[in-house]
Amino acid sequence: MNRIGVVGTILLTLLLAGCGSAQPGSAAARPEGVDGQLGDLRLLDVAIASPGARGSMHIAGDDAALFLTVANDGTAEDVLTGASAGVAQQVVFRNGDGPPVPQLQVPVPAGDVVALRELAAPHLELSGLREALRPGGSVPVTFEFGNAGTVTLDVPIHTYTDVAVDRIPQPLTVR
Repeated sequence: MNRIGVVGTILLTLLLAGCGSAQPGSAAARPEGVDGQLGDLRLLDVAIASPGARGSMHIAGDDAALFLTVANDGTAEDVLTGASAGVAQQVVFRNGDGPPVPQLQVPVPAGDVVALRELAAPHLELSGLREALRPGGSVPVTFEFGNAGTVTLDVPIHTYTDVAVDRIPQPLTVR
């Protein structure tokens, strides 16, 4: 292969490799949640939802969705019986936009997975925030299980992930 062919192949490879990389503001660049382990239970991708539009934050007095998945690798059922965070008055269970349930009783069957990940479905919520929560930060949250005990995780606050301003197409100028 001649030099032009080699250079062209290298440039094409670099260009294609760059197409799959995360850009600032893209969903792939969003910080992931944190994982934790407590006996046979695995807490996966635990995170506080983004407060909304770019530049916004969760303000004191509001609520903030808390998302997680719990995988039970054991042979006995366990139950999420409580959760707490110093930045909130309480952590409640919500089924979509239904009323908050302050007494947590979320069964985690043996060998199964429980997903509390969507606003329109069952999830947890930090209720009555005592202070503002800024995207990109994190807060300690303690989870209590009937059999496995308690675990505290430093839970990240997701950042807003919309199209970056520099990615908006510019109008075509006609001369």
